[in-house]
Amino acid sequence: MPGLNAIPNSILLVEGHDEMREALRDWLHLSLDSAQLREARNLQEALDHAAQAMPDVVLMNVELPGLNGIEATRELRRRCPSCPVVIMSVNDSEALRSAALGAGAAAFVSKRELPHGLLPVLGRIL
Repeated sequence: MPGLNAIPNSILLVEGHDEMREALRDWLHLSLDSAQLREARNLQEALDHAAQAMPDVVLMNVELPGLNGIEATRELRRRCPSCPVVIMSVNDSEALRSAALGAGAAAFVSKRELPHGLLPVLGRIL
């Protein structure tokens, strides 16, 4: 795949919206069919999955029930410092991008850019 230097073996997708999570799951299966994909709707589910088996990468939406994705990334990185987190959002303001990176995210990808932007980002951080 162009721009993808390393394919993750396991991905944890953290997305609070069921329809968006399903759409992302389907797209990830098509794009990275060899990767094991686990899903979480909130931080607690994400932490439970990470405690069972650390994923190669976490894809974290900003809008989550409870803690938002920025706060959730900060907590996940505190507990699992070696796990890279990619924050995703429809809002791609510079302030949000800075907050994501400040919380310890390895990268930020606008949901509008996912189809062409996520795979190169994964290749870069893995």
